[in-house]
Amino acid sequence: MSLKTAIAAATRREGAEVTPLLSPLDEFPSVKTKSGKQQEMEAHLLELQAEIIVREDQVSQREKRCEAHELELNEREALLLAHKSLLDSQRETNGNATEDQKDLSKEAKALKALQRELEAQEASLKEARRLLHEREVFIEQCENELVEKSMLLTEREAQVEQDEEDKMDTSSRNATA
Repeated sequence: MSLKTAIAAATRREGAEVTPLLSPLDEFPSVKTKSGKQQEMEAHLLELQAEIIVREDQVSQREKRCEAHELELNEREALLLAHKSLLDSQRETNGNATEDQKDLSKEAKALKALQRELEAQEASLKEARRLLHEREVFIEQCENELVEKSMLLTEREAQVEQDEEDKMDTSSRNATA
């Protein structure tokens, strides 16, 4: 049963022209569609958020690896110092033996090589920390840009909604005048 037939039956006039007091469109306002540009901006913001999340995850993984690497370096350094002190004490007890001195010189060379390796690893660790800091700065910049873009988008949405309301008010005033 259509609306016109129901109204005609209620008023008992067939073919009566009936105009509703309220437009059904006004009762159920349609969802305001967003412009393509706004949708693109929102999609871009979502992509930026996803990228930031991925980068933060990568940074945290690298931080964990750096911490593990630092622990390993500290352990190696402690072993090196213990070995060095052991060699020093052996030198003191065996000061006159030439064979022991040859062995000690080999061990000293090995210790120096180990020390150079540890220094290289320490330099690598410092470089990794520097890169990590740069990444953190970059992520912070991205987050700040994302917040700014979100605020701009919110402002634009509010302006568009206000413009639509103004247009509706103007059209309703023109219709009543």
